[in-house]
Amino acid sequence: MQRMDPRVQAQAQAQAQAQAHAAAQAQAQAAAQAQQAAAMQMRKRNALDSVIGEGLRVAKRGRPTDRALPPKVKTYVPESALYNDLRRMEKKLDWTIARKRAELTDGLNRTPKIKRTLRIFLSNTSANQPWQKAEAAQPVGAEVDGDKTEEEKKKKEAADAEKAAASSSDADAPSWTLRVEGRLLEPSFRSRSSLAETARANALRIGAYKFSNLVKTCIIEIQRDAALYPDSSNIVEWNRPTPTAAPHNQPGGMASGPASENPLTASADVAVDGFEVKRKGSEPVKVKIALYLTHNPERFALAPELASLLDIQEETRAGVITALWAYIKDRRLLDEQDRRVVKCDAALQALFKTPSVNFHHVPEILNRFLQPPQPIVLEYWIRTDKAEHKNPTAYDVEIDMDDTAVKQKQHEILTKLDNNSEPSRQIAELDDRIAQAAQAVRNHATTRDFLSSFARDPHAHIRTWLASQARDLDAIMGTTALGANGVATGIGAEEIRRAETFKGSWVEEAVIVNESQRLAERLQELQAPVQGQR
Repeated sequence: MQRMDPRVQAQAQAQAQAQAHAAAQAQAQAAAQAQQAAAMQMRKRNALDSVIGEGLRVAKRGRPTDRALPPKVKTYVPESALYNDLRRMEKKLDWTIARKRAELTDGLNRTPKIKRTLRIFLSNTSANQPWQKAEAAQPVGAEVDGDKTEEEKKKKEAADAEKAAASSSDADAPSWTLRVEGRLLEPSFRSRSSLAETARANALRIGAYKFSNLVKTCIIEIQRDAALYPDSSNIVEWNRPTPTAAPHNQPGGMASGPASENPLTASADVAVDGFEVKRKGSEPVKVKIALYLTHNPERFALAPELASLLDIQEETRAGVITALWAYIKDRRLLDEQDRRVVKCDAALQALFKTPSVNFHHVPEILNRFLQPPQPIVLEYWIRTDKAEHKNPTAYDVEIDMDDTAVKQKQHEILTKLDNNSEPSRQIAELDDRIAQAAQAVRNHATTRDFLSSFARDPHAHIRTWLASQARDLDAIMGTTALGANGVATGIGAEEIRRAETFKGSWVEEAVIVNESQRLAERLQELQAPVQGQR
């Protein structure tokens, strides 16, 4: 048996491998072409679906939203410039309203304050004083004993005996009663109707600010001889109960109605307009009254060194931190590398005892320099020479109160600016009508330009219009290279059928590129079997 030459056998194997590789590559190319054809059909369907979907969305919207006019309208309708000016003014107005709405919304979280006058009345009454007993002992008029019967005389003697026995008891001892009352005065700028409603509310004492709700602590010091009055009744202290939620119909709670006012603090205890202190005594005496007012939020008195630095004597904790932050920014004390660190100047270093401090530690450090506010101290002489003083002593104190009227007005304005309000709905309807009118103007402008171009040059206009329609149709159907595979060649099926298309300068470059790709693929096919044998 003749053996085959090894060289011939190797060549035969190489040819068989090359044929197998060529067959596999042909199958791969056929599969790729089929995949490209399927992708082309898919793109065509997607293009049609997008066009149909856009049409359905436009039909579903049903109304335009663009209210702008094309710039070319100004050339033949000069009055359109006035419309554009109005739109610019409307944008500015909308921006201003949006900014004011944001400011009002932020202001509702921070109730504004208003200065109100608290008038404090000090008075006293006397009872069972010596001069009162002397007046009571004097006969009202001369009586004739003959006019009285024996029975009436006995009754009078019994009454005198009972009165004498009662005079020796503690109930008939000389005493006086100190009254401390307060009333919140109404602002002078209120209208007559509001003043009338407030007067009616004050008369009923429903929902108005009570004196006990405005005072946190009341301390009364009676300055009299401790040897004569050794008991501990010379110091009287009253503390307001812990605030709790009070029912709306309870005193101290909130009552409904336009003339009512929200109390500063509501508690389950009955709110009162004043205090009374009754003590025994027949001599005039001096009393000192210290009133600690209620502040919401709580206010503090600053230490002298911090007060001189910030030029503030009394402020809330947030106000003190804000003032200190303004001081730091004004003197540029923040570290350039780490903005959280405050580099203390000489004044702050003497206050904080450190060269630098993190700003988030400042509130904790400031607590050492915050003290309870100073009380309102009033002095009053208690007189026992009259039963009741018709003209009590009055003091006016300025206090900060929540301006509920301004807050209510802000809430009403926000309600009117709400999108669900009647004016907002009317504005939305007018915007829709303006948008429809603007769309009609744009359509008419397009029609006018079309007819004007046709009137100037009908032949050129028809050719341009047909070319535009053909490009749009090819893009929609996917028959152009751009619509089929996404490559912007710009050659359609109709142009491929024409011989003039392949007479351009681009043909030579296209042939070179195509041949280069074909030779590169062939070289790769020939090198593949050799690499496999190695």
